Amino acid sequence: MMDWHDRGEHMSTGGWVFMVLGIVILIAVLVALVMWIVSQQRRPAGPGTRPAGMSAREALDHRLVSGEVTTEQYDQLRARLDGEARSGSAGSAAPPPA
Repeated sequence: MMDWHDRGEHMSTGGWVFMVLGIVILIAVLVALVMWIVSQQRRPAGPGTRPAGMSAREALDHRLVSGEVTTEQYDQLRARLDGEARSGSAGSAAPPPA
């Protein structure tokens, strides 16, 4: 039978405890990192961006409903959008370069 007493070739109880504790902490950190990465990818776009396919008018309506703009700001921006739409359809825009 082998003698482990004085040779230091056997891990003591404290060594096993710290090894298991270290592995548990490492796994917890990895799980937290993966969860954080996934949550960052699922985060919706910021308040200044609008989803694809949404018109400027729909985005303005959405901002009013969510409270990002006041009714006064909404009226000003809506008038500006309506003015741009009328001037753009009247043909006052410069022709595209050839």
